[in-house]
Amino acid sequence: MRLTLTILLFCLASEAGAQQTISGMVTDRKGNPVTGANLFFEGSYEGAISNLQGVYTLTTDLTGKQLFIASFIGFERKATEIVLANESIHLDIVLQEEANALNEVVITAGVFSAGDKKKSATLNSFDIATTPSAMGDIYGAYATMPGSQKVGEEGMLFVRGGESYETKTYMDGMLVRSPYFSKTTDIPTRGRFSPLLFSETSFSTGGYSGEYGQALSSVVDLTTNGLETSNKASVSIMTAGANASLSRRFKNSSLSVSGMYVNSALQNKLAKQRVDWVKNPELGDLTLMYRQTLGETGMLKVFCSYNNNSMQMNYENFEEGRIEKVKLTNHSLYSNASYTGQLSEKWLIRSGFANSQDLEWMRFNDAPISTTTRASDAKLVLTNLLTEKIKIRIGGNVLSENYRQEIHMDTVINLKVSDLQPSAFIESELKLSHQVALRIGARAEYSTVLEAGTLSPRISAAFKTGSFSQLSLAWGTFSQKPGNDYLKFYPSLQAENSMHYILNYQYKKDMRMLRVEAYTKSYTKLVKFREIYSAEPDNYNNQGNGFARGLDVFWRDQKTLQGNDYWISYSFLDTRRDYRDYPHEAEPSFASKHNLSAVYKQFIRPISTFIGINYSFASGRPYNDKNSSGFMTGRTKPYNDISMNLSYITRLFQKDAVLHMSITNVLGFKNVYGYRFSNSIGEDGRYASRAVLPTAGRQAILVLLISL
Repeated sequence: MRLTLTILLFCLASEAGAQQTISGMVTDRKGNPVTGANLFFEGSYEGAISNLQGVYTLTTDLTGKQLFIASFIGFERKATEIVLANESIHLDIVLQEEANALNEVVITAGVFSAGDKKKSATLNSFDIATTPSAMGDIYGAYATMPGSQKVGEEGMLFVRGGESYETKTYMDGMLVRSPYFSKTTDIPTRGRFSPLLFSETSFSTGGYSGEYGQALSSVVDLTTNGLETSNKASVSIMTAGANASLSRRFKNSSLSVSGMYVNSALQNKLAKQRVDWVKNPELGDLTLMYRQTLGETGMLKVFCSYNNNSMQMNYENFEEGRIEKVKLTNHSLYSNASYTGQLSEKWLIRSGFANSQDLEWMRFNDAPISTTTRASDAKLVLTNLLTEKIKIRIGGNVLSENYRQEIHMDTVINLKVSDLQPSAFIESELKLSHQVALRIGARAEYSTVLEAGTLSPRISAAFKTGSFSQLSLAWGTFSQKPGNDYLKFYPSLQAENSMHYILNYQYKKDMRMLRVEAYTKSYTKLVKFREIYSAEPDNYNNQGNGFARGLDVFWRDQKTLQGNDYWISYSFLDTRRDYRDYPHEAEPSFASKHNLSAVYKQFIRPISTFIGINYSFASGRPYNDKNSSGFMTGRTKPYNDISMNLSYITRLFQKDAVLHMSITNVLGFKNVYGYRFSNSIGEDGRYASRAVLPTAGRQAILVLLISL
């Protein structure tokens, strides 16, 4: 369990040891504060972000005449010339709305991104942090986006009829092997990383670039922050633990360190648990980020994160009719180094190396299972700006993975999987005119464990239909090797495949945006088996298949209602699969036909309080009712949730402070995720059943943060 409340970053501004300070407020023409505006000196790496009240503070070592830039999505970029002479400067900035936020056609099919003006900006770090139901989790926030499914007992992203393993996470272009904390049955997990670490987050629901491989359904792409703007320090106390962070800015580099300790014992007492905890979930986390500018255009980023989590519980194995003692401990280390720069006037370079080590130790009763996964990824991407209208990208990466599992029963069972995956891609982006854009590419991959390669062509196009609207199309094939849980028993499996077709319409004007996207997706060579975890040679095969098709709608309005922001997303999904141990094609247990999310946020200036509320709905999910003659004929009742948060900005001990409270399922809806059935027939001739429920009916957290 990790409670990352990054709203606090945007509520506070602190500085130390600067030669000069520039501060002020960023507003629109009506005087409304602009939150999250970027402010920086042109040609330098020094900048700041406006907070909830539109206030910014920037410290700098620069001197003399400088060009000060203010920018924000949906507004025109504003440049102001100022003279730095070791004196504090107060500068208020009024931004003008763009006459046309889509003045040039861009490819948007399948992409939900934040921070990239050339794409469809839907969520940024502030959005993620202030979505109440997400509790500061990146994946929880994207669960309010169209295309995602509400699978509360898992806590992972399930996208457009795809399993959670079909969504891959990248950080600064490098694969993150274990983006979630380890979990046990029916206990939801969450992402390992705070959104505070990222300047941009992109959620692609399909049709993505050839740069991304080994993902059948979806990609989450995270771009870490650049140089820190100033020296900062803060400490927070939570009802579930404590957190501290420290950042130091040097002339051409910066260093940030943060640490967190979480113990859910108090939380579990405040919210009645449906889990028999023997040891409450506990988490320790340490993160380090180093940034260094190299030359005029180069940037070196180094990221390192270590965390461990542990828990112990008495789990009711309803199928077998017994109580199992389950103990889980996980240690994870992830490091990432990346470089971006310009080789010449026409050539750009992006390279990186990532390494992850994940050790999971789990005990079921008296049978310990240890699983170690080590992975490394080296990558190089070159971009050639051939002309103003033609851009060519070529690149490749080598992914190495070693998996080992030891199961201690009557004897010790050793299971291993080692794989080396070289890959390459080429992609061209063509601006045929201001009305037409085209992207054509292909990706080639090879797997040593599968002893086979794949070739995946992909194409996207966009057509401008009006001053503020456009159509986008995307088609592509995607492949992914089966999971290690299958390969450790039967390494002769083949890669699973999917094919995406996407049609997207987008309208964007005056801080309002509408997206409507229709899609169809087909699956081939999905893994099937007769009995899970069986080592029999003929137990596994690639004879599975399936399809998913649907419609996603997204509306966001940051203008109509003064001083607030809201969005509404809706998804319709029709999907069937014949995979795993399914006897025939059927709706998978994680799929619900209808998903709806509505998120509303507002800053109340007179009382210095930020309020957020969101409502989530999902129609019933299928489950296999053993007392029925059919397969997957059961259906849960619809899912409902209303969550809220409040952030009060004040001063304590002459320091800026924020008091934050977040509550999920405020009205206490009795949600059911599914049902488990006994493996034996009772005296009444029926299989007994038990509902799969949330771990608690309601969750709440209280946080006090002080900026030092």
